[in-house]
Amino acid sequence: MAILMPNLTRAKNGDWFSRKVIPIDVRDAYQRAYGVRQEERFRRSDLSQGSAKAEFGQWLADVEGRIASLRSSQAGEAIILSHRELHVLVGRWYDWFIAQHAANPQTAEVWDHHHEQYQNLTEAVGGVGEDPEGVPAWYRPRVLAKVTELSRLPSFLAEAGLKLDGASQDNLLNTLEQDLVVAMALLRRQAEGNFAPDTHRMKFPVQAATTITGNVKLAGWNAWGAFEAWVKERQPATATVNRWRVVFMDLNTFLDGRDVALMTDDEAVQWKDKLTGTKAGGRTINEVWLTAARTVFNWVKKQKKLTNNPFVDVKVAVARSGPTKSKFKDEDAETILKATTRPLGVKTKEHFRAAVRWVPWLCAYTGARSGEMTQLRKQDIEQHKDGFWVLSITPDAGTVKGSMPRLVVLHDHLIEQGFIDFVQAAKPGPLFYGHTAPRPNQKIDPLNPPRPPYVQLRQKLADWVRKLGVTDPGVGPNHGWRHTFRRRAAKAKIEERIRDAFCGHSDPKVGRHYEPPDLEDLAEAIKTFPRYPVDTP
Repeated sequence: MAILMPNLTRAKNGDWFSRKVIPIDVRDAYQRAYGVRQEERFRRSDLSQGSAKAEFGQWLADVEGRIASLRSSQAGEAIILSHRELHVLVGRWYDWFIAQHAANPQTAEVWDHHHEQYQNLTEAVGGVGEDPEGVPAWYRPRVLAKVTELSRLPSFLAEAGLKLDGASQDNLLNTLEQDLVVAMALLRRQAEGNFAPDTHRMKFPVQAATTITGNVKLAGWNAWGAFEAWVKERQPATATVNRWRVVFMDLNTFLDGRDVALMTDDEAVQWKDKLTGTKAGGRTINEVWLTAARTVFNWVKKQKKLTNNPFVDVKVAVARSGPTKSKFKDEDAETILKATTRPLGVKTKEHFRAAVRWVPWLCAYTGARSGEMTQLRKQDIEQHKDGFWVLSITPDAGTVKGSMPRLVVLHDHLIEQGFIDFVQAAKPGPLFYGHTAPRPNQKIDPLNPPRPPYVQLRQKLADWVRKLGVTDPGVGPNHGWRHTFRRRAAKAKIEERIRDAFCGHSDPKVGRHYEPPDLEDLAEAIKTFPRYPVDTP
């Protein structure tokens, strides 16, 4: 039966395109390794015909090499390495060898001894890979035997589940010989405390773990699948899922849907470098993108599906910045608070009117997060037996950082403005948004959950603040109140442990855990907090 070879065609938009059907006998294994089951697709744009053909030829060779390796692995047959596969495997060995000795470092003297053993043999033969006249035929095999011993190649092949034919194994030994010398020199430098970058690693093919599969233990997840499994078990906050999902969509595309066990440390750095070429800032890449990847890959490692996390120590170098402008300027704080008392448009919904009127004031006098205030319910405000009013911030109402509930005492200025009257007149349930019971039979995608109404409201308030002309990019339109509260409280000589209690900040000083302030302490402290100089109804 004739075998149909893939054709390279050009689409109407100018892209070069081709498909390679995955044979039925290796589809299951191919899907586990590369995340693709039916067919691989080649698509390139902005290439000349010659360049497109060259890239297509390499792509097709890689795909067919994967298929051949998987078949050999299934049949228990020896794998015959192509030239590219040979260098890919040397790169994998190099990473493995360095990692093995990094975990159990040897002294510089040990590496000197190993190198001397090898050098004594090579000098007798005449040099690496040489076979000069007059040297006995058995000298070169002796050198390769020493290379086999020092490189621990049999252990590497056994762990990788690879069985090579005789010629490929000889080729592998001859090829990695010089890399062994470099690796030993690197480990010797590190033993002396020199951890300069390893530039030699750059010579190996980029996808050092993708072409040779053999019986490598796969995780069974690509990047998106790992994220999905993590979400299912850990059940993170909706905001985290919505913020991180784009991270793993991008990472999965970057890895061509491959199994996460096949990702290399170099690829983690390459992905980071790709991100730095986007509009995202270095801090965002570190705190969102790389933190997300590192967290989920750590979880996958704990499931015993990875031997190492490629994102450990990967970060973007960010220049130190000057002092932050995280609190509102006095004039900006007054602008926002004055605007809360002005009438809104006739089409403005009642709940949003209430949020505009009260949430900025609540944040200003409690130091709470804006989301903690937009999720407030009527039952969260109660009067203490001593007469002051207490606000309960609890995960029952929505999201609280660290899931740690707390109580704060309301400032008298809020009471005078009529906040308690507003609460008592409100219907049971949320104060600033309507009830949003799920529709019957409504299915929620855990990987793309809808944003809770209090989160949407928080964003609407931020937009409203920006429209007032409070546009300083160094100050969050909602979050700025937390910093403003702390600065004003500090100037009022309110103790730091009480400021922490209001804001819900955890304190690194263990001693403070033994003396947490009670409500009476908070009630006394809030009396000294200065009023905002804004005339209110």
